[in-house]
Order: sequence, then C-alpha cells, then structure tokens
Amino acid sequence: MRYAIAVGLLVALLAPLTAHSASVLAIAIYAFMAASLAVSFNLIFGFTGQLSMFHAASFGMSAYIVTILVTTFGWNFWLAIAPALAVVFVLSLIVGTICFRFKLKEFYFAVVTMAFSEVLRLIILNWNGMTNGSLGITVVDKPSLWTPIGNVAISGGVAWYYLTLALLVIVYVVCQGVLSSWIGRCLAAIRLNDQLGETLGIDVFKYKLLSFAIGSALAGLVGAFYGFYSGFVEPHYLSIPLGLDIIAMVLLGGVGSLIGPVIGAFVLTALPHVIELSAELRIALYGSILVFVILVMPKGIVGLIGSKRNAA
Repeated sequence: MRYAIAVGLLVALLAPLTAHSASVLAIAIYAFMAASLAVSFNLIFGFTGQLSMFHAASFGMSAYIVTILVTTFGWNFWLAIAPALAVVFVLSLIVGTICFRFKLKEFYFAVVTMAFSEVLRLIILNWNGMTNGSLGITVVDKPSLWTPIGNVAISGGVAWYYLTLALLVIVYVVCQGVLSSWIGRCLAAIRLNDQLGETLGIDVFKYKLLSFAIGSALAGLVGAFYGFYSGFVEPHYLSIPLGLDIIAMVLLGGVGSLIGPVIGAFVLTALPHVIELSAELRIALYGSILVFVILVMPKGIVGLIGSKRNAA
C-alpha cells in the first residue's frame, strides 16, 4: 500500500505537466480539498465510530472567519487561519463534551451534532451585518507566498493545484501521525469496544473528544482555503447535504483506512463532471452509491481490493 501511495503522489506531482486543461485542474483541486475533508472526517467516523454531522459546520465556520478577517478587517490570510482554527477547535470541544458526557452514540450522536451544525448555519444566515446573510461574501483577495523576489499571489490553476495537494498531504500525515501514536492505539481499542477500553484504564471520554476536536480542526483548515479558491463563501458551506457528501466519500472509499476516503473523494468529485449530472441527479446518484456500497461492499473500494488480493 505504501508503494501505491508513493506512486500516486508522484503521478499527482507530475500531472500538471501533462494536463493543460483548466477544467481538469479545477476538478483535481476540488478533489484534493474534498479528500482532505474525507480523511479528517474518517479520523472521527472510521477510527472511533462516531457519525458526526458537525464536520461541514467546522469547514464552513472556518471559511467564514478567515474570509471576514481578511476582507473586512484587513488581516493577512496566513495569520487569519490561526484564530479560525482556534474557534473551530473550541466549538468542537464544547459540542464533543456535551455529546460524550451524555454518552451519545450512532444515531443520537448524529442528530445532536446535526442540531449544533444547523444552529451555526442559522446564525451565519441571519447575521447580515457581518456575513451578508444568504447572499454570501465575495472573495477577491488571493493568498500570497513569500519568495526571494517578493510576495507572489497564489492564482491560477497550477498554483492552487500544488497548494491543495500539499494541504491533502498535510492532513493525511497529521491523521497518520495520530493513528500511529499511542493515541491511535487507544482509538483502536475504543472503536472495538469502548466499555472494555474503560476497564483497561483508557479514558474513553478524553480520546473520543480529542479525535473529534482534531478532525474538526483539520476540516477547518480545509475551509480556510476553500473560500479563497472558489472566490465565494455562503451558508451552504455549513449545510447537511455537504456533510452527507463527506460521509458518502468515506463509505465508498472504505471506512477505517486513510487512503480509502481519498479514493472515494476522487470518484465522487469527478463522476458528476464525467457524466454531467444536475444537482438533483447527483444527489440521487450519491444515494444509490451509498445503498450499493452498504449492501454489496460494506468495506468500500479499499476493502474490496484487499479481499480480492487475499483471495488470490
């Protein structure tokens, strides 16, 4: 698997040299950001078994905070990321503490986190003086990077391609680092049986909360970049359908692996562009894929490949 990931990364690094189409680069950029969201969500869902609907809210809140700090208050883009992530991290700690103190699981955990997400979406929707309500905020500024010849604005498909690829690598490495550490071993025990984990001396509340907060903060990191690439932020960024899209990516690629969500994100991001679907048909397609995956290959694409390899 490591060799496959290395080859995939090498192909991704060289792809802009051969793909000169702006539309192909745009699809790849959105796929990289969607994959980053899916990988960070899987840290919560795949490795602790918590079906969080707060992920889209973390993404959208960060996008709004960074955009407002830059466009309204004149902050530097890179400096604005820190307070955005801090707000998302604190909010996730509050939401997670409420959920985990009451030992909510599965359906109940999903409903409560969905309620918190909806509250945040309604606040942004109705805070017209700051967020411009349902009209959203247009983002004209672009982030810039320091170089020996001066600051260079990040604009154009190729620059954003490599920036979002780097973002995906960062999110993947952080999640891999968490799972490879003693935290990951505790999460594995919690996923198998949290009650048994408690008897072994594992602080289930602490590690579930830590996983939830780290995953949400990584979603916030993706949101910080998304608005500046798309040039627009709106309340839809915190919506339930976006959360369902993330779940679909993880389930399709494979729960419980880090590379699975990446594969699922690329498939579901590229598919509507390949066969040109309307928004309504895309939702129907996603629903059909979810039903198919749950019934036919519950371990996703990665699990199916692994079973075929073991059978051979």
